[in-house]
This record gives sequence, C-alpha cells and structure tokens, in this order.
Amino acid sequence: MINFRSELFWLLDKVKGNVIRDNLKNIEELFDLDYKLLQEQNQPVLGRLLDTAVNHSKFYGTYKGYESLQDFPVVNKSIIKQNFDEITLPESIGGGRFSVSTSGSTGTPFKIYQSEGKRRRNTADTIYFAMKSGFAIGDRLLYLRLWAAYYKKPEILAWIQNVDQLDVEEINDTFLESFFKKLTKDKQRKGWLAYSSAFSKICNYLDKGNYPPLDCNVTSIIAMSESLDLYTREKMEYYFKCPIVSRYSNVENGIIAQQMPNRKEFDINWASYYVELLKIDSDDPADMGELGRIVVTDLFNLATPMIRYDTGDVATMKIGPNGFPEFSLVQGRITDILTNTKGEIISHFIIHTNLYRYPELEQVQLIQRKNKNYLFKVNSTGRFDREGEFIAFFKEYLGEDAHVSVEYVSEIPLLKSGKRKIIVNETT
Repeated sequence: MINFRSELFWLLDKVKGNVIRDNLKNIEELFDLDYKLLQEQNQPVLGRLLDTAVNHSKFYGTYKGYESLQDFPVVNKSIIKQNFDEITLPESIGGGRFSVSTSGSTGTPFKIYQSEGKRRRNTADTIYFAMKSGFAIGDRLLYLRLWAAYYKKPEILAWIQNVDQLDVEEINDTFLESFFKKLTKDKQRKGWLAYSSAFSKICNYLDKGNYPPLDCNVTSIIAMSESLDLYTREKMEYYFKCPIVSRYSNVENGIIAQQMPNRKEFDINWASYYVELLKIDSDDPADMGELGRIVVTDLFNLATPMIRYDTGDVATMKIGPNGFPEFSLVQGRITDILTNTKGEIISHFIIHTNLYRYPELEQVQLIQRKNKNYLFKVNSTGRFDREGEFIAFFKEYLGEDAHVSVEYVSEIPLLKSGKRKIIVNETT
C-alpha cells in the first residue's frame, strides 16, 4: 500500500531542495563509520560552530585563541539565561531563527533560539531514530504527553501528519475503554510515543481489565522523558507485541540518545552532538562506568550556541560492541539523585525494579528529606498490610539506620510538564 503521507513529505522536501533527505543521508553515512572516523568527519562541523561563536558572540569572544572544545566553559540553563543576549548570535548568521521554549519539570521557563539548519537536523534525527524503533513517516502516531498550547498542533496539521494528540491529564478508565475499542478496529501501522509514567498508567488499566495482547498493528513504542521501569517495559511489550525503547532527549537540543530494540544501552547521537560525561563535583571527565553529568555540544545550532551545555542529567558510559561510547544508564536530573545514609549515590531503579513485589500499590514516590530521613508517598488500591515488610525491604538499600515513614495519598500529582516524579531529593 502506498503511504501517501510519506510520499507527500518527501515531495515537499524535494521542492525545498532535499534539505531533510540530505541530513538524513549524512546521519546514516556517519553511523556507518567507526567512532574515530565519525569524529574526524564531524571536526569541520564542530570547528564551524566554535569559530562562529567566538567571532559573533560577545560571551564567547574571549575564547578566540581556543585550541580545543575543552577550552570552552561548561554552561547550564542558569548561565544561558543570565547571558542570553551575549551568547545568542545575530539572526543573519544561521539563516533565520526560531524560538524554542520549555517550562521545565518544575515550571522554570527556559528559552533559546534554533537556527534553520538546526531545525532541519532535528527533523532528520527524529526520522532516523524513529525508523530504528520501527516507525515510518506516515504511520499513525499515538502521541501521549501534556499538550500545552505551544506544543499542540492545529487539527488539520495533526491529520496530515497522522498524529493522535492524547493528553495525559485526560487519560482515565472511561477514555481508555473507548480508545482501545477503536484502536483494535484500526489496522493501519501505528506507533506509541509517550512519557514512561503514562505507559505505566495504560498498563495498570489493561492489567485491571485482564486484557489479552491487543491486535492493533503497533510497530514502534518509544518511551521518553522519564526512566522506563521493568514492569512497564514488559507489560507494553506483552500487550502491544512490539519491543519498547527509551529515548533521552530535551526540548532545547533534541534527540541525544536512544535505545535500540531489545537493547538496554543507549546509542548516543554522535552524528549531531559531541557528548561528554563529566564528574558530579568537577568538570573533569568521568571514568567509564562512573556516574557523571551529561554535557552536550550541539553541532548544528547557529542561533543560541549550546557549547558544553550541562543538561542537568546524569548517566554512566561504557564502550559498546561497535566501539562507540554509549550510555549504559541514564538516571535523570542531578537534583533527583538519591543517597543512602552513608552519603553514597544509589540508583533510583531500586524503586522501578522492585515495585512488582507490591502489586497493590498504584503509585509510589520516595522523598529524601534529610541525609537519613526518607518518606514514601504511596497510593494503594486498598488496605496495604505489608507496610513493615515494605520499609524493611527498602532499608536494605537506604541503610539500616534510615528513618523511613509512609504517607498514604489518593494521588501523586503530575508536574507542570505532565510527568510524575518517582524520586524527590529535598536535601540538594
């Protein structure tokens, strides 16, 4: 069957000079190289970014004598906001620019500009990594997120792109019952893209309804913005008969890394970014296997340069079987790092990977209030008779001298971003 949406997309791109196709071809060619050769191929692109920044940005003007990328300072959202006008390049440099804004998980606004070339690269990145998950242009996309006004597409554009804009705030049992009845009748190829917590909510609904695996021709499932726990991974693959992958991205940059089907490690988008992993407490490189801060240099944004940008997230890195550095774990915000009573960092996956032991709990959030003081907020389907066992189990991770309490709530509220935090560290 001819996919008219795909045909139309590439026809329009051809009229515009094949700008997306050329970027996509470049990405594919780069990933066909070995890691060293890829970096050599991207060196002129990095050089163009750095030279443009030092010659046209007041903030970076003092670095004209640079010898390498590491001569540039590490910046973060706060530094960019405070020096926005001095960092941002003249509009004439990047061939036009577009405003990109995010409220952030906690509601703190952040805005940058992206150049025309960056927007084209982002589109090509999206197509490339979607294809790797099994999605093709023109497939129906079930896009489940918080649809703030500045994200929501006009209805006609959503229809043209075949996107179902499903809002996490409107997902309830009544909606899902009707939705899945319609979904199983629609035999066109389709893919899921959603917050991991939204997928978890869907799985809980299907579990409660004792649903069998659904015959709805899902060929791609991508979880974004939050860590993907084992329960959600297994249940989504069971119900939709399709591998699920986790994507690491942000609004200001784009797709930084993504899992491939049936792999837990994250392939880093070396074609469009130079990624560093720096130590938690300094700007020195983290060792392989050591938890570190994700620092990104966006090779294609010639509007608001993102040079050595500290994303605020942490990860561990290793060398993959193809010789490329990859993320073995992406843990999320550095402000959400959990420590035990000895001050040692422990993975938030102690929650994700052990909740299957307590199926009567709908939602769980762990709050670290002081170094040895922890609070679990739990939403239970009924009476929770295993509180003592629950506390004793998690004290094995937190420390036997931990002060652990449990608070029962009817709902753990969503953040302004539409996500739901599993870990909250109030000591940072």
